[in-house]
Amino acid sequence: MSVNKKNCFMIYVLLILAFTISGAILGQEYIQCDKEINNLKQLQQITQSTISLDVTAADIYSLESMEAPTKTILKNYEVLSARNKDMIGWLKIEGTNIDYPVMYTGDDFYLTHDFDHAISKSGLPYIDRRCAVEPFGTNTIIYAHNMKNGTMFSVLLNFKEPDYYTNHRIICFDTLYETQEYEIFAAFESEVYKKGETIFKHYNFLNAESEAVFYEYVAGIRKIALYETGVSPRFGDEFITLMTCSYHTENGRFAVVARKMVP
Repeated sequence: MSVNKKNCFMIYVLLILAFTISGAILGQEYIQCDKEINNLKQLQQITQSTISLDVTAADIYSLESMEAPTKTILKNYEVLSARNKDMIGWLKIEGTNIDYPVMYTGDDFYLTHDFDHAISKSGLPYIDRRCAVEPFGTNTIIYAHNMKNGTMFSVLLNFKEPDYYTNHRIICFDTLYETQEYEIFAAFESEVYKKGETIFKHYNFLNAESEAVFYEYVAGIRKIALYETGVSPRFGDEFITLMTCSYHTENGRFAVVARKMVP
């Protein structure tokens, strides 16, 4: 066999190996992705069950972590809250893929882990470690990945369009103890700014220390909002901010802010 033929043969073999390895990796990623989606569907099915386990709040909160609340856990969430004490609530937007448990720890654990603590590319929506829970502060920030398969918070970017907002303007964010609805106040593109930059950093607003601070935040959000929603927050209102990665700029983010609706 000539040198040229040997070289061609080696290149051919290497190409086959490369395609085989690439195919195996892609196949493994597909299987993992499909598994994670099925796991999420199982969690969703559990919340639709009303079977009671007679779980009390004291069963969920250990004495080492915090004092047990006196509230009664909603039946929909008894099973899951007993299974994982990090679950703080459930997030859902009708007509979208967002229908997930919301987790809370002192770190970003659920950025890379699923409900049962297994390593996960999708992770789960989780609350910013700086936020207060039970009771919640003025602004509860919830993060999740912008997944290519359409799960987690990838659909948030659809809120760039006013028509999409019109058809999905209500967000359901239940705590373990009560059902809650929020109306979207604003949707906008943003980024994670450097510490020294003197610019409106919406993600640093967690609690309204005064009426002036509250309305300064509201005014800042209005300036960066992509469109007007007609929602006019008032001092004392509570917000949730859903945030995910966006690729319009380096360290880009896309966020949706919603105001809690009071009956």
